[in-house]
Amino acid sequence: MGSGCVVELRERAVILRSATTAEGSRCRMAERRGLCLTQVIARHGQERELARILGQKLPERPNTSMAIGDGTVAALRPRDWLFIRHDTAGRRGGFAVELRRRLEGIALVIDQSHGRVVLRLEGPASRSVLQKGIDIDLHPVAFGRGAVAQTGIAGMAVLVHAVADEAFDLYGNRSFALSLLDWLLEAGLEWNIVLEATGT
Repeated sequence: MGSGCVVELRERAVILRSATTAEGSRCRMAERRGLCLTQVIARHGQERELARILGQKLPERPNTSMAIGDGTVAALRPRDWLFIRHDTAGRRGGFAVELRRRLEGIALVIDQSHGRVVLRLEGPASRSVLQKGIDIDLHPVAFGRGAVAQTGIAGMAVLVHAVADEAFDLYGNRSFALSLLDWLLEAGLEWNIVLEATGT
């Protein structure tokens, strides 16, 4: 890399829209920023070695998650996890570089940060809004806190994570971010959904 090159490490918002207000709103949405998203796929038979190197038990059952340190690990499929960590400096992908070095020969490590947008939908009507476009059962008994599902909304691939009883993080492809946002805003009209400020 030449000395004149400047690497932009600041994270920029994907959703550049003004905040909205609504009387009696029962759900709200905002873009989550400052996250490192790292997919880790263990090589066959290396699951225990992976956990040993990380010094941390990982969720074993697909579609579940657990808190680890300042973040979360979601089990996507057997031997396949998504690590979600905060990065207050706004530099994404650094965790992937660290893991790639530590897990060489043990697992594939893929930085997903720049390719995803993360939208948080929360409020008492959040499940009802999502259920309009998702085929899986979102009843709290079937999809409670910590549950994860790879599904689709209006033809767009989305990872849904129940972070609380009335809050969901939606991980979508960055290129479809505005389409996903528009669908959610339309689906939430009857509950007076609002969009919170997303920054610049």
